Amino acid sequence: MAVLKIIDIINTPNAILHSFGLKVFEVASESISRNQSIVISFQGLKNITSAFCNASIGKLYLSFPNTSELLFFDGLEDNPIWHEKVQSSIELALNPEKIEQQNQAISDLLCS
Repeated sequence: MAVLKIIDIINTPNAILHSFGLKVFEVASESISRNQSIVISFQGLKNITSAFCNASIGKLYLSFPNTSELLFFDGLEDNPIWHEKVQSSIELALNPEKIEQQNQAISDLLCS
């Protein structure tokens, strides 16, 4: 099983940009598209954002129906906030109607 270290893919300990998430998605999708299991390692990171998680993890779940059987994580167990961000990106990817609900709620707030 291949281990993909986020820090090695994005060359920074700050996984904060959407574009960084897309880089991780590109690397991970190569293995997943071949039905190969991978571990995405968060080891060595200092920061992650929801934008990063949505562009990497969320997009993997949207793009590949069998992602949950092939994708594993390392380095989230000691950081409940990061774990929550990853889980939220997965939940949004598996339930696209939640994205629409969130967008509508934001739109309603902006129009008030």
